[in-house]
Amino acid sequence: MSIKAKIRNEKRYERSILSDAHIARLSDNFLSQWIKFSKELSYKSIAIYYPFDNEASTLEIMNYLHAKNKEVLLPVVENESKTLSFAKYDIQSELLKNHFGIFEPKDKEFVDVEDIDIALIPCVAFNDKLFRLGMGGGFYDITFYKNSSTILIGMAYSFQYENESFQEEHDIKMDYVITQKGVLNN
Repeated sequence: MSIKAKIRNEKRYERSILSDAHIARLSDNFLSQWIKFSKELSYKSIAIYYPFDNEASTLEIMNYLHAKNKEVLLPVVENESKTLSFAKYDIQSELLKNHFGIFEPKDKEFVDVEDIDIALIPCVAFNDKLFRLGMGGGFYDITFYKNSSTILIGMAYSFQYENESFQEEHDIKMDYVITQKGVLNN
């Protein structure tokens, strides 16, 4: 088993045993971290993910962003190219599950990836160099590999920190990682 597969299995298991109540408490902490951190940022559009498989919840942050009139975008999986497209999302948007079981907007009004100011990206694990380990499909790496203008922010629980170097040449580095306890940067 590869180092990535081993870490992925361990961290997904740890994440899977979180209770709904614990996730809800941690969501409030993520929102607090985001509010403190985002005061320093200038942005209009933000790509965010709809939480899946006990990922760090972005739901409270999404509500906050809508209240601040930010353009919120959700990823749409493009299977053939293994890239993500991003569609506008608001509180009234109808969501449908894709073939992975992840919610995507039903009505897809896409925004060009180059026009995204910030991307909040789910992590299965992250390390001190701010590389993230995802679910293994490489969608975020492929999508943002050549886009240097978007600020990339990983979101993870603090227990998802991994002290081993697992990154490979094709992996993208985050500019920041937000946990329920704080914000990491290099």
